[in-house]
Amino acid sequence: MSRSALVLILLLVAASGYAWYQKMALGSRFAARETELLDTQAQLEARVGDLEEQGDSLRAEIEVLGRRLAATQLTVSSLPKKVGLAQRLRTSYPDLARTAWGVIEVYDDQDQRYVEYMAVPLWMSETFILDHRNASQCRATG
Repeated sequence: MSRSALVLILLLVAASGYAWYQKMALGSRFAARETELLDTQAQLEARVGDLEEQGDSLRAEIEVLGRRLAATQLTVSSLPKKVGLAQRLRTSYPDLARTAWGVIEVYDDQDQRYVEYMAVPLWMSETFILDHRNASQCRATG
């Protein structure tokens, strides 16, 4: 065998060894990256599970709040309206109907909102007190 053939064989062996080394290094990097991606996937799947549970919990809370809102709206809609209340007061207390009275708004610092009040002449409070006392006596005797 000639010297150039021997050099050629050695070069081929070295090249194939280098290719094998590169293949192994690439395989090792691929395995590390694959492990990293699988860990990330597991973390994301766990996060998705947490978010789905949180979503289910929030949907249940929304359903409860929706039922409360519906009940509150029903209660509010059954309250007498301002005009109806005023008319009932005029009918119940004809003397009051001839006086200057009305609805006023007073700011409530605690609730930070305006609250409507019935403003009647002070002397009408005696009428309310007497009516209450008479009704209490009727219930007691009755």
